[in-house]
Amino acid sequence: MLSRYAFFAASRRAMHALVVNDLNTADRLIAQTAELGEQAAEPDLEAVVHSLAAARARQTGDVVTLRSEAAAFAAFGAAEGVPSGSAEAAALWLAADEPDRALALLDQLAGGGLDTVARDVDFLLTVTSLVQVAAELHVHAVLEDGVRLLEPFTGRAVLNAGAVIFHGVVDDYLHRAEQSLSREGAATRRRHTATSCYQRIGADWWRERLSVPEARPPRARELTARLRQEGDLGWVVGKNGSTFVLPDLKGLHYLRELLRRPGVEISALDLSAIAPGHTPIVVDDSGAGEVIDNQALVAYRERLREIDAELDDAEPWTGQAQLDRLRDEREALLAEVRVATGLGGRRRHFGSTHEKARVAVRKAIASVLDRIQQHDDALARLLRDTVHTGTSCRYDPDPTRPVIWQLDPPGPEPGTGSRADVGPSGEAGCGMR
Repeated sequence: MLSRYAFFAASRRAMHALVVNDLNTADRLIAQTAELGEQAAEPDLEAVVHSLAAARARQTGDVVTLRSEAAAFAAFGAAEGVPSGSAEAAALWLAADEPDRALALLDQLAGGGLDTVARDVDFLLTVTSLVQVAAELHVHAVLEDGVRLLEPFTGRAVLNAGAVIFHGVVDDYLHRAEQSLSREGAATRRRHTATSCYQRIGADWWRERLSVPEARPPRARELTARLRQEGDLGWVVGKNGSTFVLPDLKGLHYLRELLRRPGVEISALDLSAIAPGHTPIVVDDSGAGEVIDNQALVAYRERLREIDAELDDAEPWTGQAQLDRLRDEREALLAEVRVATGLGGRRRHFGSTHEKARVAVRKAIASVLDRIQQHDDALARLLRDTVHTGTSCRYDPDPTRPVIWQLDPPGPEPGTGSRADVGPSGEAGCGMR
């Protein structure tokens, strides 16, 4: 029994050594923890040692160990059904410069929103780990949830269930979320609060991490992806090394045309004429009325502003039922406004040929994105985030997720010519592929 007490004491002292960034003492105590745990046949030994090793690797930037620990945490989370383990794995993959793996776990754990996270002893650890990933990868829907859920816990430390590892303070994660959402005032306030917390407890590594200039741009990781017809094979879609084949669908033609012309608005009517065998819709807008009259649209938008103000001013003790009612009303009003307007707030009309084209193009692209999601969640998410449909459609590349799109069939053999691929900002990058 005494050896078990000694094991717990050594492991918690190792955590404190990491908090104050005393790596020599931490190494000695981690080794002592492993030895005492073996002597006591401690059932939690493996989990404790993995947690300490992962924390040390993150503080020292040991990428090899980070990747090993990320894989171990991911395997544990999946096998045991422990969301906090998978969430920690996502944060470790990110620290190991493996954003695609981090994003895949984020999608898996937070695809339905952070409200699905269980309110158990690891609630804060799970949410803060996912917010950390979402902040760096700019997944704004997750960040909005994270800010709302973490707000009541400001000033608190984040520990795992056994208090084996210190994971920073809540205000640190709120700072990163607000910064990613471009709310500079709120981000600065959160950073000051977190810095003060770290100074009080001597958490030097955590404090120094916050001193990095806030204007640091997100790391751009260039991706090469295909969306092209290849003869009888069909449409080859996906990232190089993990492509798949889709049949000839109109939505693929629409997507390809948008990807060819980043930042350019193309009318749905023009897009509808691109797919082979699809006859252009003849324009005849006579007698078409507006979907919603102007007075109603103004009233909807005014009510949306009122709801946003009520949500912003809500206190931590505001009833959840009241908040849910406001959010449901907000979503219903937004749906009505979307029906009535297109890109840039343009008014839509009942029965117009433009409206028919808008609906047809939107459905075709949505259907294709559903097909892509069956094979590659991350690619489908990227396209949903950057391709906008309406009376006019547009592809807006995300500078934090640059992609070189291969849109044309493989070119001629070297020496006989070349072709251009579309780069992250639409520029042509000549390649012999």
